[in-house]
Amino acid sequence: MTNNTNPYEAPKSSVEVQNDRVSQSDAPFFTTSTLKLCLMSMGTLGIYDLYWFYKNWVLIKERTGQYLIPFWRAFFSPIWIYSCFKHIKDYATTNNIQNSLPVVPLTIAYIIIQIIAQAPESPLDIIAFLGFLVLIPANTLALRINKENNPDFINNEDFSVLNWVAVIFGGILFIVLLFATINPLLFESVMDQLLETT
Repeated sequence: MTNNTNPYEAPKSSVEVQNDRVSQSDAPFFTTSTLKLCLMSMGTLGIYDLYWFYKNWVLIKERTGQYLIPFWRAFFSPIWIYSCFKHIKDYATTNNIQNSLPVVPLTIAYIIIQIIAQAPESPLDIIAFLGFLVLIPANTLALRINKENNPDFINNEDFSVLNWVAVIFGGILFIVLLFATINPLLFESVMDQLLETT
């Protein structure tokens, strides 16, 4: 039996081995933990949702060879969400991965949320910040696919410094907007008092 290891090579640390596993994972889809998806979405006021779509369209384009522009597919996510989720569901079905992703209901829910988001001064404005809830089932199935595809797959669960900055400052802004949406009169009164004291 031939040993292909190099006896003169310096031993790798656990971090280097982990990085090798990440680069060799060849994941079919971009996934993150549910916690990170929720916090980053609220912290960026929905921008992370578009990032999630963009990263998945990049991988879909690379895998299928389809002519598409990931940026515009993400930017117009209400138009392309059905197609994105269908790619995830079809991949799972083709590879005999159990799934029950309700593509059509999730698509409808996402479109309704986006319509509400565009409505001027609607009392339901807060629902516009909950678009990430629609992504959770698709992200969960995509994560199952990635793990089935490669048992060594390491999910994108860690928070970088930039992630924490977005979560903290964006979270504060989210709470302020939530307060303003739930009780606009009280919010205006508080803001007026703050302006008077400055």
